[in-house]
Formats: sequence, structure tokens, C-alpha cells
Amino acid sequence: MINKWIYALYLLFILPLSANDNTDLFALSLSDLRDVKVAIASKNTESIRETASSVTVFNYHDIAELGINNWTDLLSQVPGFYNMMNAVEGNQSHIIIRGHAQKYANTLLVLLNGHRINDDYTGGINYLIRYMDLADVQRVEIIRGPGSAIYGSNAYSGVINIITQSENRVAFSVGEFNAKKLLASYTHKLENWQLGATFSHYQDDGDLFTDVFDRNSLQNTTKDPHNATQLRVYLENEQTQFFGQYVESERQDYYLFRRLRDNVSEINQRHILLGLNHNFYNTDTASLDFSAGYQQGKRKSLTALEPKGEEPFEDVDFLFGENFTYRSANLALDGKYQWGSSLLLNAGLSYVNSQVPEGFLQSNFDLYGDFEQLPDVIIFDGDDQRVVLDKKRIITSLYLQAKWQLNDSFNLTTGLRFDGYNDVDNVVMPRIGLIYQVDNQQTIKLLYGEGYRAPSLGDLYDEESGLTIGSKSLKASEIRTTELAYFLSLSHFEISSTLFYNKQSNLIGFTPDVSDKQVLANVANNEAQGVEFTWLWQPINNIRVKGSVTHLWKNQTTRGEYIDLPTSEEIAPNTYMNYSIDYKKKAWSFNLNGTWRSSVKVLIDEDDLWLVNSHVQWKLTHQSTLKLTVKNLTDINYDTSSYSILGINNQNQSVQEYPARGRQTMLTYGYQF
Repeated sequence: MINKWIYALYLLFILPLSANDNTDLFALSLSDLRDVKVAIASKNTESIRETASSVTVFNYHDIAELGINNWTDLLSQVPGFYNMMNAVEGNQSHIIIRGHAQKYANTLLVLLNGHRINDDYTGGINYLIRYMDLADVQRVEIIRGPGSAIYGSNAYSGVINIITQSENRVAFSVGEFNAKKLLASYTHKLENWQLGATFSHYQDDGDLFTDVFDRNSLQNTTKDPHNATQLRVYLENEQTQFFGQYVESERQDYYLFRRLRDNVSEINQRHILLGLNHNFYNTDTASLDFSAGYQQGKRKSLTALEPKGEEPFEDVDFLFGENFTYRSANLALDGKYQWGSSLLLNAGLSYVNSQVPEGFLQSNFDLYGDFEQLPDVIIFDGDDQRVVLDKKRIITSLYLQAKWQLNDSFNLTTGLRFDGYNDVDNVVMPRIGLIYQVDNQQTIKLLYGEGYRAPSLGDLYDEESGLTIGSKSLKASEIRTTELAYFLSLSHFEISSTLFYNKQSNLIGFTPDVSDKQVLANVANNEAQGVEFTWLWQPINNIRVKGSVTHLWKNQTTRGEYIDLPTSEEIAPNTYMNYSIDYKKKAWSFNLNGTWRSSVKVLIDEDDLWLVNSHVQWKLTHQSTLKLTVKNLTDINYDTSSYSILGINNQNQSVQEYPARGRQTMLTYGYQF
């Protein structure tokens, strides 16, 4: 019943949009967009066309128009990026960046208000944090390409900084799959301080998937229910910002450890992040900033690895799960100095201390004894029963950067960063960027940068109950990227093209040892060449069309024999595109957005894929708004590629895919006070 009245409202929303209205209701003109200031590329505030990186920016209005709540969904609108995350959001899903796919999305560095939230256990974000909401996000800045010369490890193929801020509003949402969401945000000024808090809670019963693959052939249907709670708090003035984030999520059923076991499988994840930013000194020529952060993540999981009925599991399922705790603390000092009118210097020091103090398994069978059945599920937390050794990682870093304004047309940026590790080899990463401002409409960039992903604590010290073995001899995975970019901006039209060449080495995967156990090693290299092409067209004041297409004419991985590492060219498309069409008319706004990709080799259905989403807003009053969001508007059945094979189906085909949700509609009422 809910679908009928929601779709009826949807039609009512769209019909009034056919009238022509040339009122300029967009927040920024195209000329304004050319001069948008960003800080992520160099830690200096500068316009996008001046940065020595390929940068994409979304502000609050951009995100609101798209109707996007999840940060991974936003990445699908970034040139060069394609989202292959699934409901597991674990090591089987990935973000594709310029053709490269890596589990846990651990080659993408994610920052929240400038603070790293990647964990050092996997190097990624989604192992301990799921469904991070964009409810109070004011701005998102993204580097496309390496950023390790500024940000260190995991700034390998991209960097994203999510900038948040509370405001006074509430919102209520309902939708398909019995979805419900509550958002409440509040801010209050107290003398020179601004206090704020944002709370969001989302839950749904999940989509129903039929005729799905189960390696144990016990079921062919499942669901993917979501349940997530998030709280952010703020305390800030002109010099100091303190913020905290708490995210907790739960999921039942769906796939876990590449297995289906409804009513048994469950994951609970909790993550806390505390951050402090303070400006000690600030003049027209110099500044000095201090930052400190702490994060802690907990993960608990349980599923049935083997069903009852076979020896030694005649009476009960063999239940298996993990109990992890991750902690990390960091300190950093960043300074800059303007030397004359043409030279800007940046320098910074940082210290990071990370560990996995708890890394254990749980089961209803004695994993470390004679494997007899136990009366209940217990945690094996003995000193000799760790799934990952408790080793501390200490990183001390120094970076230097110089930006020269050579003349009115040319500027040159060079940078170098040293990262010293206590447990792996030290790393030095350079960057250089030459920017040529042809005129007010054209810009050319020639960029070279290197990035690295240090072997994670899991890569080095994983025990995995004797099934998988970490290796302390691992080297950092490295990428060298060369880019040539051209930008043209006219009064109603803007385009850019970026040629990129990536050369990757020391990619980490599994190789069997003499006892047939899987041992982590540096097993592969990759070479990729391609182009990103973006466009932004505003034919009249209240219509804006934008998008991008990425094409790789080379994406080639070389690996040794018997190596368990899926190649990027197997799990990623060669060509993919995103698009967004905005229409505004007085109190109405309508957005149509989505993605297209070419075929993916590992998918059983290798056809290309169009996805269409829509978002409609109606401003009822100055303070209240009604929104209707539809994801997967045409209700297409499709799959996302998996990083590993789930098993072999009845047609003797390797299954390396997860089902994705069909159409989901959400109706939201918001009130701003």
C-alpha cells in the first residue's frame, strides 16, 4: 500500500516541473565553480584549477540534490570512481578507482574533518565502520590519484575528506523494505563557542533476494537488513574545533564469510572517533596548526561455516565468528610560511600509534583442542589463541612542500614525505605538479605523484586459526601516476579531460606454502592507462547537466602461478560513466542521476548496466521540505563483483558476485528551525 501513495506523490511532484522558468536558483554559477576553493590537495586554500592534483568537490547542496545519504554512494558520482560495495561491505566488496579494485577499499584514504578513519588492521574503512551517514555533511573534497606525499599510507589511488557541521533541523523518512530513518541536528552559540550535535538512526528489513547462490545448498532466498545509529558532537570557536563520532551498525542474514545462513549470521560493529584541531598561530604570512585524534573500533561476527548433518557436525551447525578491537592515536603539527610573493612553504610532523589488542575467534566447537562440541559459543581469548598478534605499529612522519608562482601563467608544486615504521620498511613519496593557466578559460596540468599502501597489521600478523598466515617480510604496495589534464570553461559549458598512466608494484595476495596454507606475499604488478572526461552544461539558468566517463584502454595485471589474487581487469569494467541532471523551478527541484558501466568478466551475466536514481524536493515553506528519493528507479536485478569466489554453482560456473538491491523509495519530511 505504501508504494501506491508514494508513487502517486512522485507523479504529482514531476508534473509541475514541465513549465519553463528561467529564475537562477542554483547556488553557484559556472564562473563561481571555477574558483571554488579547496584545501585537500596541498593543505592550502586554493582554487581547483590551481591545485597540483585532480580534485572533485561536493557541497551541501550538491549532496542534497542527489538525495544521497551514504558516503559510498556519493563516490559513484566522482570521475574515475565506481562503487562495487555490497551489503557485506567487507573484504569481498570494493571501490574501483581508475580501474583498480582493492578489498576493504584500502587504497582510498578517508578523512573526517581532516582525521584519518582508515584502520591499520586492514588499511581500509569498511571492516569496522559500516553505513556512515552524510546527514550533516557540509562539504566533501576528493583527490583522484595518489596523495601519499601529503597524507601517507593508503592515500594510494585517492583521498576523500568529509567535512561536517551541525545545524538546527529534524527529518523523518519512511520507505520500502519497511525503512525508517530519524535525523535530529542541533547547534547553539555559547559566548565564543559553538556547540552542536547530530543524531541519525536508520533501519530496514532488507530486500528479498530469490534464486541466490548458497555454497551449502540449504537456501535460495535471503535478505539484507540494515540497522545503523550515528552520533556526532561538536565544540568549536575560531581557533579550536573538537568533534566526536560514534557509529554502530548491525546486520543479520545475507552473506558472511561467503556463506548464507539466515537466522544465524550477524555482524555488530562499533566505532568511536575523537578529533581535536587547534590553530596556535595565524598571520598573513605564517600559520601553525596542531591536531590530535583517537579512534577505536569493535567488530563481532557469527555464522555457520558448516551445516549440521555431516561428521563431526551431526547434531549442530559449526558456528564461527570473530571478535576484534582496534585502537589508534595520532598527533600532528602542520605549518606554512609565505616567503615573498611567489613562494609558499608547507611542512608537517606526525606520530601514530596503533594496535589490535583483541583479535580472537568464537565458536561452538573447540578450535584449539580436539574439536569437540561445546555447550555454547565461547570466545577463545587465550594468549596463544589470537587470530592476529598484538603488535604495536608506530609511524613517525615528516613532509615538506613548496609552491612557486613562476609567473602569471605558471605555478609549480613539489613535495616529499618520509614515513618511518617500526615494523616495515620506511617509505619516501614525492610529488610534482606544473600548472599552466592559458587564459581565464583554459588550464593545463602536468602531474606526477607516488602513493603507497603499507602492509597492514592483518597482512603482517594474521593467524586466521592456522588457515591463513601473515608475512612479516611484506613490502609496501606502490603506485606511480602521471596525469595530463586539460580544462576548458565557457559561459554555459565546462569540460575537462585527464589522461592517466598508473604503474603499480608489490600488490599483496595469497600464495600457498608447502603445507597448502595460504600465505600473504607481494605477488603481482599492474599497469593501467586511461582517460577521464567530465562535462558540466547549463543551457538555461534552472537546468544543469553534468557527468563523467572513464575509459581504460589498458588494465593489465601480471602475477605468479597459483596466486590467489583477482586481477582488476577481471572484477572491474573497462568503461564506466556517471551523470546527473538538475532542474529547479521556484520551490521545486528535480534530479535524475545514475551510472553506466561496461561488462565485468567475473559476473555470470556480463552485460553492461544502466542504473537510474531520482530525487525530488518540494519546499513547502521557508522552514519545511518534502523529499522523495528513488534508488534503482527501473528496478533492475543486477550483481556486484566479489573479490573472491563464493563457490561453484550447479552449472559448474564460478560464482564471484553478490546480489544488489532493487528499487527503494524513501519519503522524507524535514523541518529547519
